[in-house]
Amino acid sequence: MSDARERAKKELEEEAEGFTGGPGVVASKTQARGSLAGIVVGVVVGAILGLIVGAIFFQGTLGIVIGVVSFAFGGATFGGLAGGSFGPRHKLEGSEADR
Repeated sequence: MSDARERAKKELEEEAEGFTGGPGVVASKTQARGSLAGIVVGVVVGAILGLIVGAIFFQGTLGIVIGVVSFAFGGATFGGLAGGSFGPRHKLEGSEADR
């Protein structure tokens, strides 16, 4: 009985080590890495789209800057959420394929 209990305790400790936390956020390390990668990609793609939209619809540099900043912020938000949700799935699929 104590061997099973020790194994369960060890597994729980290993799972707890895989989590990272912040103010109001608890995520696995895979989610955090995926989210960071998604934010970086989202900022770049959003800034490029914002530059295009700002250049087409607004005249002057202020409109272009507002377009770039707002689209970059939106892209970072979307990228963070998407990366945080799809990152663990890719890792899970890879580990199941190895089995």
